[in-house]
Amino acid sequence: MHRVMLIRVGGRKLHLLKMTGALVLAGAALGVIGTVAELFRIIKQFQLAQTNAALSTQVFGLLPEALSSDVVVGFFMIPSAWFMLWLALFIIGVMIYRSGSLVVPIEEDVEKD
Repeated sequence: MHRVMLIRVGGRKLHLLKMTGALVLAGAALGVIGTVAELFRIIKQFQLAQTNAALSTQVFGLLPEALSSDVVVGFFMIPSAWFMLWLALFIIGVMIYRSGSLVVPIEEDVEKD
């Protein structure tokens, strides 16, 4: 016999695994949204820096001539890595949430006399 772990929240019984998956999904979704916003902010800053050379030194601390393709890739690497991490956590959250047939390793065998 396998035991399903339930939690009572506000008078309702919730499946513990689905609740964990939903929380991971919510957190990862917020992380993905925040990282995408950060990427768009960096893109907007680069567009402004290309149009105004004086703004380039204020925003990035670099001269306009120093904004080569290597520097641009460097500015995008960290937010891109965070985006991939949050996306992986989002997929893991979906897998946890949708796993209705997953057997929790906590089980109890009942023997009848």
